[in-house]
Amino acid sequence: MFRYKLTSAANPLFSTSKLNYYISRTLLAMSLGVSSSAVFADDQAKHIDLERIEVTSEKRTVNIMEVASSVTAIFGQELADSEAYSITDLGQAIPSVHVYSWGGRRDSNVFIRGIGPGLFTEPTIGFYVDGVNYSSNSIFDLDLVDIERVEVLRGPQGTLYGGNSLAGVINIITKQPDEMPEFKGTFSADNFGSKRVRLGVNTPLTADNLFLGLSASAYNTDGHLENTYLDKDFGARDDLSARAKLRWVASDNLEANFVVDYERFRGDSYAMGQLERIKANPDHIEHDFEGVDDRDALGASVTLDYSGDNVNFISITSWRDWDNLNTADQDTGNDAGYQFHSHSQEDFDQLSHEMRWSSKNTEDYHWLVGFYGYQSDTQNTTRNDLNFSSMYPGSGPMVDRSIIGKDDQAWAVFGQVDYAITQDITVIAGLRYHKEQREADINIDSQSTGVTSQYGGKEEFSEVLPKLALSYQTNNNDLVYASWSKGYRAGGFDTLYPNLSKPSFEPEYSNNYEIAYKALALENQLSFSITAFYVSLDDQQVQQMLENTTIITDNAGESTSRGIEFESRYQPHPDWTIGFSSSYVDATYSEYESVNFATGAIEDYSDNRLPNTPKISANLSISNRTELNSDFILFTQLENIYMGDHYFDAGNQMKQSAYHLLNAKIGLESENWYAHLWVKNALDEYYSKVAFNFGFGVTAEAGNPRTIGLTIGTNF
Repeated sequence: MFRYKLTSAANPLFSTSKLNYYISRTLLAMSLGVSSSAVFADDQAKHIDLERIEVTSEKRTVNIMEVASSVTAIFGQELADSEAYSITDLGQAIPSVHVYSWGGRRDSNVFIRGIGPGLFTEPTIGFYVDGVNYSSNSIFDLDLVDIERVEVLRGPQGTLYGGNSLAGVINIITKQPDEMPEFKGTFSADNFGSKRVRLGVNTPLTADNLFLGLSASAYNTDGHLENTYLDKDFGARDDLSARAKLRWVASDNLEANFVVDYERFRGDSYAMGQLERIKANPDHIEHDFEGVDDRDALGASVTLDYSGDNVNFISITSWRDWDNLNTADQDTGNDAGYQFHSHSQEDFDQLSHEMRWSSKNTEDYHWLVGFYGYQSDTQNTTRNDLNFSSMYPGSGPMVDRSIIGKDDQAWAVFGQVDYAITQDITVIAGLRYHKEQREADINIDSQSTGVTSQYGGKEEFSEVLPKLALSYQTNNNDLVYASWSKGYRAGGFDTLYPNLSKPSFEPEYSNNYEIAYKALALENQLSFSITAFYVSLDDQQVQQMLENTTIITDNAGESTSRGIEFESRYQPHPDWTIGFSSSYVDATYSEYESVNFATGAIEDYSDNRLPNTPKISANLSISNRTELNSDFILFTQLENIYMGDHYFDAGNQMKQSAYHLLNAKIGLESENWYAHLWVKNALDEYYSKVAFNFGFGVTAEAGNPRTIGLTIGTNF
């Protein structure tokens, strides 16, 4: 669903109370809305300007209707309206995107058009915050606080973004401090005792060239689950995140931004149990071991932006460091003869730098060239305490240990040219040369498998990543384009099931073909796009079983994904906004033979559907802001999310049936404050976030139940 920025001085959210009463009141309020205003300031526009939506997905500022790529922009106001706090919520609003996480904040997996990571493998998307690459999916689940917009690109973006973007890219742009002083504060609470505080401050330090922006978010909950075996609450979280931005406008041509961000997350982990028990009692687990999911992250970046007479230049230098401690009851139960308790300590740091030059003041063409380099170090120490004596009598307690170190380095040069062959036809051509080096030191001592491995190695990979597109601007300024792009994920070392006979694996590749039509209609009250795509995934990194029954990661898979995506936004009146998005994704394995973890047998998964990919998904939202009088606005919103059936495994044995999530919100807004009642999953529909079967039965984690809350805030 295309999302566009509201020209609103207020900073509202949305709500509901007792379910049936407030849903009926919401529908009534929507039907009665006549003359709303999204703003209170005089002479300020009171409608959504669909003509002037700008994105930076092409690494330059371009109108979204002129981008020859599948891109969706969601603005911070809309995140607030939907009470969206993390990227998991984004997957419910964007076609062909499915985000699932479980356990804690460490495991966030993004699937786009059916392409996503395997079990504990590297991400298949690029993830960026203010131009800084977050290269590990263990840190994707950050708090979405003080956000300007989120841009999601679907399909390989190898030319401009390089490796690990073979499925797409998520760009998060936080708000820039400026000359207007502002304070924003929000407090939310729900019926499970969760509390959330979000603060934002913008202040000029000098009259015209030095500005400071501060934002912070705190979240606390005891959890809505109960561990019946230990007779304790479960699902507790105590999270804190903060960001400071210093913006210096040194001259008319030069600007510098200095950013420091910090996260401290504390919580329980892996709220999983036997599937049938979880379905019967979604708010109960039966663990005999208390796990934790703790993360500390610190980052800093410096961005220099120079605007010359004919050339623009930007430089982004960043450093990131994070530590994660995760312990979990992996067996999800309390059988003394079947225990799997894990303990993992991860330490990660990354240094990256990007420079770009782009043309300025050119009419028939635009060019961009750049350089990118990064280096990262990872240390992972793991201990698994095991006891499988109930299945294998006499085996007794066992311990698996591993110490794994990784050193990754990469550099790339890239360029793209947009050239107008005629006034209406533009050809876009891009190329990237990407070179990567991966080094690993693996030490394994496994009593459960009897395998002891010590291995140190280095592998180098290089790739050329092209892009080609042709776009046509009609007389009505509609856009038609066709494109081809190549994506890539580097090879590396198998740290999940390392084996000396084959300790490393090769890169995998994606090729994306798409044709699309974007348009504005009904005097710019309606925007819509429709995209048809075909993706081939070659040399897919999947789990394989060797003749000695050892499981490895290997390039043994081939897949295809084809489908159609539709996005629209309609504003029949300045009071009303109707958004609808949907996608049909047919993603299947073309070639894949592997071990069934539950049975140990090798099976042919060809023609099976790819995991975590609903064939059909859709999102319909209706929102209204009605001016009650000169002081108050009534805000109402209804949102229905449909997730089609999908599988959690390559064998297509663990299926999640289709489900709907109905969200609603109602509240009052004034110039400087707002209050909203809201409900999520109003029909209290059960669904599983994730399911696994490693041979000891299907385990699952339940999705969030019906949640009713109150949000109040101020903005001045």
